[in-house]
Amino acid sequence: MDNQINPQDKQQKFNNTQPGFFSKNKSTIIIITLFSFASFGITGYILMTNSKSASPRETTSENIVSTSTPALLSQKAISATPLPSTPTPTINLFNLTSTWNTFTSAAYSYSIRYPVGWTTQTVTQTDQKILEYVVFNPVSTTAGTLSITLSYGTRTYSEALALDPQTGTTITVASIGATQKKSKDSNGFQATNVIVPFGSNTIIFNAKNTYLSLFNQMLTTLKFLK
Repeated sequence: MDNQINPQDKQQKFNNTQPGFFSKNKSTIIIITLFSFASFGITGYILMTNSKSASPRETTSENIVSTSTPALLSQKAISATPLPSTPTPTINLFNLTSTWNTFTSAAYSYSIRYPVGWTTQTVTQTDQKILEYVVFNPVSTTAGTLSITLSYGTRTYSEALALDPQTGTTITVASIGATQKKSKDSNGFQATNVIVPFGSNTIIFNAKNTYLSLFNQMLTTLKFLK
């Protein structure tokens, strides 16, 4: 019983030894503590330096430049792409005149088409050199109107040109060289004359400029049947 150690005595003995340990190693503890603070300071300085070298503002600026560059390139590519050209429609005059009526001269072997809604009338002339005189008019035109006329006669090409001394323009009608001249009738209406040689004879057209577009289409349908 005398050899048992009282727990309170044991704790008192431990407490008595503690101050001796710290007092003996006091300088070592201080050195370790100072070294630890120095290490933390150096580490913090390094981290702050790295953070300043790549600031968020610079990173954001770089991101803006890099993302805007593809947009600029795309815009340049779009502006450099040529727009498709719109083809000019081709007007086929034959299709426009294919449904027109046809005037055929059995006596003098030629034919020509005239618009639907127009009439033809053969009129006798006192001029002995005019063998056939045809008048083309829209329906319901007053009597005596000469919208477009065709005169087939025995005058040579040179004689027909001499009827009007002004110089004309050379055109092609029915694959033949013809002459176009501008004129004015007694009523002051502007008109167009076309003289077409036909063998030793001629066909002379006269059209008021009001119907010039239709007249030009009629000329494309002129045919010589012999």
